Amino acid sequence: MKRRFVQTISLLILHSSWGPQIKWICTPVLSCHSCVLSWFACPIGVFVHFAGYHTFPFLALGIILLLGVLLGRLLCGWACPFGFLQDLLYKIPSRKISLPHWADNIKYFVLIIMVLLLPFIFGEETWYSFCRICPASALQVSLPSLISSQFNNISVGTIVRFAFLFIIITLAILCSRSFCRTICPIGALLAPLNYISFWTIKIPQDKCISCKRCDKICITDVEPSKRIIENIAPNRELDCVVCHDCKSACEQINSKINSTES
Repeated sequence: MKRRFVQTISLLILHSSWGPQIKWICTPVLSCHSCVLSWFACPIGVFVHFAGYHTFPFLALGIILLLGVLLGRLLCGWACPFGFLQDLLYKIPSRKISLPHWADNIKYFVLIIMVLLLPFIFGEETWYSFCRICPASALQVSLPSLISSQFNNISVGTIVRFAFLFIIITLAILCSRSFCRTICPIGALLAPLNYISFWTIKIPQDKCISCKRCDKICITDVEPSKRIIENIAPNRELDCVVCHDCKSACEQINSKINSTES
């Protein structure tokens, strides 16, 4: 599958540093810049840092806005390492659940409160910032550090971080892209830009047969068929991660129909 290949390559490229780093550049994917293998900075870590010092992150915000206007949440679906992990975890056989749609709004509160407001009030090192519970940081930094110390440096903060990671992993197994939809502050930053991004998924209205296969295959449960019927790009939706699975499903159905008719 093309997207899996791109996600794998992205994971390797983003974590291939042998020493050099370009931490003044942010990439809008969830990958902790404290990881020794990371090339780029995490925008959430940068925003927490700048909020703590009461300064404005012009360059970081500019990069995020530029990529968001160009691509929307395309990088969430194709390049984010933590998104890739969630896709793999969801394939584990288990009972699957659907989260209520109101939960999709939690990520905006996480962005405002835990990324901007609390670090601004209490400083960069506050225990109330998102970085303290970030699941990507737990996997990329805390876990290797814990293993190298032979589990001798376990603190309350470490326990809290791994407890949150356990919850996120469990939810990822039960519900597709649950973290992206409900908690990820990068998703909250990029979501509104889906409506104005230059990148669009093109599915002609006249090809839609209302089979709703695209709704069933959608990894974030945003019902793309509703927009396709109205001749609107299916990625014009806050929680769409622009994975293109809806387009692939539509093309497969139409290909079968054409082959049957011929």
